[in-house]
Amino acid sequence: MIDGKLVRIRTVKEADVDELYSLSCDYQDAGEYMPLSLVSESAFKAEHRQTGFWQDHCGKLLVEDLSGRMVGEAGFFKTAHYLDGREVYYRIFSGYRGQGYASDTLALLVQLFFESTSFNRLQAVTIEGNQASEHILKKSGFVLEGTVRQARYFKGRIVDLNLFSLLRGEYQES
Repeated sequence: MIDGKLVRIRTVKEADVDELYSLSCDYQDAGEYMPLSLVSESAFKAEHRQTGFWQDHCGKLLVEDLSGRMVGEAGFFKTAHYLDGREVYYRIFSGYRGQGYASDTLALLVQLFFESTSFNRLQAVTIEGNQASEHILKKSGFVLEGTVRQARYFKGRIVDLNLFSLLRGEYQES
């Protein structure tokens, strides 16, 4: 468990799985820019039983406010096999957005990543137009590397993704 100013991040416990599944799979409330993917409840629970949602190449963490309410999820995953790093993601659930939780979550993820791994690169992508997330990334020291053109099918259309990164040396300088 790692505490920030507003949130804590931690691994997912067995007691969290039902609530996390309900919140993670609430497709009516995914937010304007969150890509959707269907996961069956049995597959979700089986993955947690097998891995605890934490493996070498990917991991899912729970985001709680400091009173213990589940306010989001976040994690890391491997992108291309030739990159020395991981991609980070964060999602704050409805009712908790716009309160600084995403910024605090990202700060904790960056700290965890660079202080617990030897990887050099942490990256994130946003769907073009997601100004709130891009602001959070820039405020956290991430640099816009460019646009990955027509990279994803999202809500019925092909969209561009903006690629951001933070390197170990940049983290150490901050």
